[in-house]
Amino acid sequence: MSTQKSQGKDLLTSQLNIANINFQCDLTKPVCSRCIRFPKECKYNINIINQNIVTHTRPSEANRRNESVNQSLIPIAHQPVLNLSPLLSSKESQFFMHIFNTETAPRLFPAAPALFLQRIITSSLETPHLLYALLASACSHHSRLVQNTGPRSRVSCLRFTNLSISCLRSALSETSATLTAETVTTAMALCTNDVCNGNMQAWKTHLDGVMRLLNVFLDSQGTLRITDPYIQCLVKWFTTMDVLAGLSGLSTTGMMSSDTRLLDRSFDLLNRNVDDICGYSLKLAPLLAHLSQLVQQKCHTGAGMQQNVLAEGRRLETEIISLVECSVSGGDSIELQSTHLAFIHSALLHLHRRVQTLQRNHETVKEDIRRIIAAVKDIPPFSSANILILWPMFSVGCETNDTKERDF
Repeated sequence: MSTQKSQGKDLLTSQLNIANINFQCDLTKPVCSRCIRFPKECKYNINIINQNIVTHTRPSEANRRNESVNQSLIPIAHQPVLNLSPLLSSKESQFFMHIFNTETAPRLFPAAPALFLQRIITSSLETPHLLYALLASACSHHSRLVQNTGPRSRVSCLRFTNLSISCLRSALSETSATLTAETVTTAMALCTNDVCNGNMQAWKTHLDGVMRLLNVFLDSQGTLRITDPYIQCLVKWFTTMDVLAGLSGLSTTGMMSSDTRLLDRSFDLLNRNVDDICGYSLKLAPLLAHLSQLVQQKCHTGAGMQQNVLAEGRRLETEIISLVECSVSGGDSIELQSTHLAFIHSALLHLHRRVQTLQRNHETVKEDIRRIIAAVKDIPPFSSANILILWPMFSVGCETNDTKERDF
């Protein structure tokens, strides 16, 4: 493993030094030239996390309804350290690590526990394939933020992605190597990058790979119930991606559609609390997977089986409605309760339109849409919790005929 790390560092140094790009701040006030098109106030430094992570409070642009929510949803800030990882030898890699810490991670995981983000960042500084995956994610994210999708940006993103895949392949091919949580995290990060970049086929391929890696990794733990909070977050991250793949019309990996083994191994599914990674109760996850399965059956079964699908849909509808009243662990958070309700009523909207095939002007469909919008209105407009509800909002936009609702 020491040889592999040495080779990884040498490879990183040689590859990243190819790009001689100056990302330093010129200290121009109030916004430096580097950040002139960046949608944030200039920070005038590049802070790289190593061991110390603290939370901080940013000035709110809207009145918070619940102060406890403000503390649970704010992005983490990172303490500067004197000794950077040797894997971050270039100004380009340091800049994109800074972007991942301050911009990308808080948007991928707006309500995630600080422990999860801390583990990802600190472990990446010693794990080349994970570091490259995070740099690729930050590079791609930054190019969209500043509306710079030119050749240089694409080359940098592809270079980081290819380095990540190459190092990941090397790590998996070593006979003496054991599968680690960082290996699964790398595959999950690559998969998420594909979603953000709109690469659906690569998303499906990586999602299949993540499922296999997670199964092997959990089997290696040798316990009846996984209790490591970081591994639990990985399982929820995968669950979110897999379920949304099915709801988006892609064929799922089959893991969530057929059973809940991954969730069963990590969580007490009797717990009705709203989850801070998914934005909804974990009890809803297998119901969403079942819903996507019913939609597929509705499209591909003959007339003789349609009644069975409709009957199963009615049973599923009852189960979904039973989850309306779910609490938030650690406090009464209006925001996470609202994201949960948005998913509940979006699931019902999906069921009513895709399984029961109700028309858009049907009163039941209209009521689903009104309830989704009501839930969203309970989330402050500048809250990062809004990031969690993209699927519910797209669902409303696609299904409503009302111009005001579509504009909202």
